[in-house]
Amino acid sequence: MSTTEPPHGLKSSAWRFVLAGGANTIVTGALLATLSLVIDTRLAYTLVFAVGIALSTFLADRFVFGVRLNRPAVAIYVAMYLAVYVIGLAVVAQIGNAGLPHSASGLVVLVTAPLTFLGGRLIAVAVHRNRIATPTRQVP
Repeated sequence: MSTTEPPHGLKSSAWRFVLAGGANTIVTGALLATLSLVIDTRLAYTLVFAVGIALSTFLADRFVFGVRLNRPAVAIYVAMYLAVYVIGLAVVAQIGNAGLPHSASGLVVLVTAPLTFLGGRLIAVAVHRNRIATPTRQVP
């Protein structure tokens, strides 16, 4: 894949996002369950969240969006995920304030998943447009 090829289409990226997100959820869920047996659950969650961001960044790169993310784009991608995490915490708090059962906190993904997909897609398209506007010099 060259660095100037367009990103995967919206539909393709969406399906790939679902697959990558499912894989990420399985890996991080198993890791959280395992780590929680040997360390404090809050610490385990924090460590696993960091692993989840790293895995998501790795998968988003060429698999989900079809664009190789450069270092600045990776930093923006991670910052976007952290912002969505904070939004998710606010949503979880609102679910609790509404008096819904704890199990309803899973509904947070209805807010966070679209935000992370759209954020990742915007970053990938911006990276692609930047590469088209300022192509790298080819060394003969």
